[in-house]
Amino acid sequence: MTLSINKVYNKDCLEGLDQLDSESVDLLLTDPPFGIDFDKVGSQYNRKQKDLGQIYTEVKEDYYNFTLQWLQAAWLAMKPTASGFIFSGWNQLFNILNALSTVGFRLVNHIIWKYQFGVFTKKRFVTSHYHILYFTKLPEKDDKLRTFNRISEYSSSPGKLYFEDVWRIKRDYQKGGEKTPTRLPLAVTDKCVRIGSNEGDLVLEPFMGSGSVILSCIKYNRRYIGFEISEKIFSVAQNRIQMIKQQLNEKGDNLERWLANKR
Repeated sequence: MTLSINKVYNKDCLEGLDQLDSESVDLLLTDPPFGIDFDKVGSQYNRKQKDLGQIYTEVKEDYYNFTLQWLQAAWLAMKPTASGFIFSGWNQLFNILNALSTVGFRLVNHIIWKYQFGVFTKKRFVTSHYHILYFTKLPEKDDKLRTFNRISEYSSSPGKLYFEDVWRIKRDYQKGGEKTPTRLPLAVTDKCVRIGSNEGDLVLEPFMGSGSVILSCIKYNRRYIGFEISEKIFSVAQNRIQMIKQQLNEKGDNLERWLANKR
């Protein structure tokens, strides 16, 4: 492996995936670009490409082939027992599902993440949910080898419905400081990391964004590697990562020693 573990990289994920050891990743967890040209969809998203400037790098090519290409590279990097979570809006969901099947992944669950607000619409129902595709490399006959942790505090809270396939988790309001599009709340990434991997496992984030997946990995003692193509968003992610490391160290967590031992 030519890349260091427990680091994030400002580069295209295809370039990064090509530098990973084969069958080294335990969990893939990512929120790829939407595949939406915001200049052509009207005002309901309240953001246009010109307003985002150089912050957000969108995919305007054939989305299926784009997805197929990075999933094929991810397959090579993932262990035979590995699983993954992909976040998706409705508009490119069929392309992601088709690409997953073509590459050879097996879908375990189609999760709906229901949040507290949606985009403004006049002639259709308001979209206030996100799709989370939970999948694995394992064939069904070997499914007992798949990591799926029944977290004790989740299991003991039946009223919160943590193990149903509809997740009711609020999106973050980004108050002050640098804002980024589509930031995942830690309540979501924490849940995926804790259920889908074990301490010391390697988590891959090909489209890192502002770094929520990486923050969850640091909190719960997972090794990680992340890629983000946008220089601006990468800078935001680095700042968030440094902040959580500082917070954990201030609490007395021996984080830096743990990370050093895992490199």
